[in-house]
Amino acid sequence: MAKAADSKGKTLAAAAHLFRQQGFHGTALHDVLATSGAPRGSLYFHFPGGKEEIGAAALALAGEVVRQKIAQAADASDSAETFLTGFVSAMAADLEKSGYRDGCPVATTALETAAQSDVLAGAARAVFESWEQEIARGLIRFGAKADDAAVAATMILSQVEGALLLARTSRSIAPLRYAEAAVKLLANIGR
Repeated sequence: MAKAADSKGKTLAAAAHLFRQQGFHGTALHDVLATSGAPRGSLYFHFPGGKEEIGAAALALAGEVVRQKIAQAADASDSAETFLTGFVSAMAADLEKSGYRDGCPVATTALETAAQSDVLAGAARAVFESWEQEIARGLIRFGAKADDAAVAATMILSQVEGALLLARTSRSIAPLRYAEAAVKLLANIGR
């Protein structure tokens, strides 16, 4: 049983990584198998729904990792401003460290599949909503009213997602530095 779980976990981690860099359509199942080292039979055993099922599970996995990072950033901060700028700074560091290959772990797949796949659109939507909720929780922790925190969370996530796209395409961290300045302005909404 441990080998089965290990095989499934390796497959999802490989898929999440490849989809982040190459997109859903740019990643073939044989790429996922080669990267994960999982046997072909395990792919169909764990994911009878095929690539779309793998995609949804990989988005959920990658999304949970980021949601936890947002929660940890809030817990480690002493103010809303420190929380938000720390989160953006961490995203910038990850992007730069990857040589601008690893943007948002959800956006690449979401942008190319949302119009064609209700399953993948739903998975991406669930991830983005979890991030917004986690950002809002962090803002509430620092004194924001719940309604204002929800609006600010959407604005902040939109700012960061757009900055990641601009930074990745321009191969420059500058858009994320501007995003840090923008989230500072949003840090005190509703307080």
